[in-house]
Amino acid sequence: MTMEKFSMRRKVMKKNYNQYLIFISTTFFMFSVAGTRPLVPLFSSQLGASNMQIGIIVSLFSLLPLFLSIRLGKIVDKVGSKVPLIIAITLGGFSLIVPYIFYNLGGVHASQIISGLSQVLYVISMQAYIGSFSKSKIRDYYINIFSISVAFGSFIGPLIGGFLSDKIGYSTTLAILGLILFLSLPSIALFEKSRKREVKAPEEKKVQSFDLLLIPELRKAFLISAIVLLSKDIYIAFFPLLASSSGVSNSLIGIIISLNAGAGILIRVILPLLVKMYDRSFIISISIVVAGSIYLIYPLFSNVYMLGFLSFILGLSMGVGQPLAISSTISLLPEQRVGEGLGLRLSINKLTQFVTPVLLGAASSIVGMGGVFYISGFIIMTGSINYKKFMKIIRR
Repeated sequence: MTMEKFSMRRKVMKKNYNQYLIFISTTFFMFSVAGTRPLVPLFSSQLGASNMQIGIIVSLFSLLPLFLSIRLGKIVDKVGSKVPLIIAITLGGFSLIVPYIFYNLGGVHASQIISGLSQVLYVISMQAYIGSFSKSKIRDYYINIFSISVAFGSFIGPLIGGFLSDKIGYSTTLAILGLILFLSLPSIALFEKSRKREVKAPEEKKVQSFDLLLIPELRKAFLISAIVLLSKDIYIAFFPLLASSSGVSNSLIGIIISLNAGAGILIRVILPLLVKMYDRSFIISISIVVAGSIYLIYPLFSNVYMLGFLSFILGLSMGVGQPLAISSTISLLPEQRVGEGLGLRLSINKLTQFVTPVLLGAASSIVGMGGVFYISGFIIMTGSINYKKFMKIIRR
């Protein structure tokens, strides 16, 4: 009996140990990366970039992930998560220092390319680490911790980044946040030994990554993820420009974006309760409709308080889909192909995140920044069409 109690206590301590490491490392990473992303459009504009050029710069964040996500997922499956996480953090810190060294649009271009690579490598590695736990309850618990830490880092990052940029400028702020990112390296060193997956010997027919799309439920999970990330990326890329054109300061822009992330924290905390009370497909459907509606009415307001309120509601709606999509994706993937499948999911996400900012940046020269939000709202709203059919994957 004593040994059983000791074993149970050890499991509880191990669980707490992992949750703190996941939370600390992910919060630091998102604090720096998410804290700098709203500054990139403003910094680029200050350096003389047009809206079209800003759209291209924002899309560069997704350039390498678009082509490398699947390959990176396969590598993580083979070598485990620990080393890739260290590499991701190192690349991320370096990428944010580049614009300080090269104070021009070329430096911003290079920074976004490297930063995007570090972000996708971190996400694949961390989600693959979480997916390596065999019990679904433990996986779901860690996914929720990961999701909350993403939202928490995204909350404090823009807040501090906005205030710092007003005081010391964009490039110095980026460099400071890059240096802070290196502080998360010790937490990665404390992770459990890298979890490798046994890769089955190749069969007569070579298995292709896109074969995973033959799983209908997996395609639906990817669709959810793409819609949610698209709405978030458009907001981060174009809201600072919309607010700045109305005379809102960097500090206030940071506060408004932080309200968006703060709402993401709140909804992730109460999401397990919502899932018990309502059908998951209903929750996701409502969240997509609300997000699209917010985009459609955003350009109608310039009052800071109203912008903050809409940002908070948008954060609630965007914070619903991602945790459920990640959990569903991991549970549906073959055990030996979790990293690969996550890489495929991110490749699909990055395709939309790469193409859309470029197209919307070009459209802004014709329809204006307000028109960009109208177009985005329409695109997002289409994701709610026949949503019960699309969302069978996340029903109980």
